[in-house]
Amino acid sequence: MSFGDTLRQAREAQGLSTQDVALRTKIRGDYLRALEDGNIALLPERTFARSYLQRYARELNLDPTPLLADFDRSVPSTQDLGMTRGGRTSVPPKTRRSLPLAALLAGVLVLGAAGYATYWFLGPGTGTQAGSAPAGNTQATGTPVAVPPSEPAATPAVPEPARTVNLSVSSVPSGARVYLDNRDLGLTPLRSFPVDAREDAQLRVEYTGRQPLKQSVSLTRGRNLRARLLPSGQGVSVLTDLAAPKPKPVAKPKPPAVAPGTALPGDTATTPPAAPTPATPVSVQFTAEAWTRVTDASGRVLYEGTPPVGTRKGFPAGVTVRTGNAGAVQVSVKGAAPKALGEAGQVVSRQF
Repeated sequence: MSFGDTLRQAREAQGLSTQDVALRTKIRGDYLRALEDGNIALLPERTFARSYLQRYARELNLDPTPLLADFDRSVPSTQDLGMTRGGRTSVPPKTRRSLPLAALLAGVLVLGAAGYATYWFLGPGTGTQAGSAPAGNTQATGTPVAVPPSEPAATPAVPEPARTVNLSVSSVPSGARVYLDNRDLGLTPLRSFPVDAREDAQLRVEYTGRQPLKQSVSLTRGRNLRARLLPSGQGVSVLTDLAAPKPKPVAKPKPPAVAPGTALPGDTATTPPAAPTPATPVSVQFTAEAWTRVTDASGRVLYEGTPPVGTRKGFPAGVTVRTGNAGAVQVSVKGAAPKALGEAGQVVSRQF
């Protein structure tokens, strides 16, 4: 059994997907699938491919030594993975390379000798007077001919390795499929997925029954993005940068200080003002991130989304509050002390 079959059987026996292993090992999912399929043509250079194979095997609690030995038998150390065809490369024997190389060197020497002889007899000294020594003739004058030094061969430029950045993508609802430049990265949430840095990349997030999100993003630095996918026909899905700085709140001017006992315009000395009736008897406060939907008695959606931490919203009586993180949602009815709907991470639906 090949190293790829061994990796696939071990992963499936543990109930893991290639996306699960990619998140744990920080190895791209298409590289993991190429290792399992034995498709060497889709892997990077040999040194990185062996490192990925070793890390993959250890993540699955396998001994990497026999797998690396099988990999080395399939991909010799002199083989260039970028020149493979169908996962295998045909390496010609040394004896086949030696004869063409010797013939090439012999041809170069013959051509060089012929060119030197032609220059000697047909060079600048041909037009001199009789008895005069041709230019560069060391036998007649004894003066050696100055030969210009040969220029050193240009060193080929070594391309710099591609820089990678970490990409995190979450979605509401979670479990959406994420594509980057048409490459499948897996399901949300994605945490610190390594991708090649570039200025312009096409991000696509899809979820069945929801409006897909397509947007160009810059990956010159690590990004932490969240896609809010609306139901089909109810608007346009929105992408939010969770690392973007939030605008500072504008400070409201304080009212002027009033001495105790000072009568204000409209005050009466005998009749105290009645306590105001709250316009929204049901107050909902969010102490952490929590997806929440509020509907009235007829089922009409009054609010749906994940508001920023610290947000407070008011609703009329008779509403139903449903949330996916009950410990982060506190409800106050008619000015009473706010109470959490339940435990953290609990899905709760209550009517007020």
